[in-house]
Amino acid sequence: MALPKILLHGRTIILLTGFKDEAKNASNSVRAVVVDDEDNLQQAVKRSPEAVAFGYVAGEWIAAA
Repeated sequence: MALPKILLHGRTIILLTGFKDEAKNASNSVRAVVVDDEDNLQQAVKRSPEAVAFGYVAGEWIAAA
């Protein structure tokens, strides 16, 4: 999955890096995404309310767009 979108604090966020794809479940066509350091991502989204994309760089979530 390239550039997954997640819903966080009522907003759609695009993840540029900092995620892993879970294998697709045979009975369900929805793919799951595992987010690295999700607590810090939530804080970064609160700090940058205008940003729509975030990347995980050097252990920190950075607003990218």
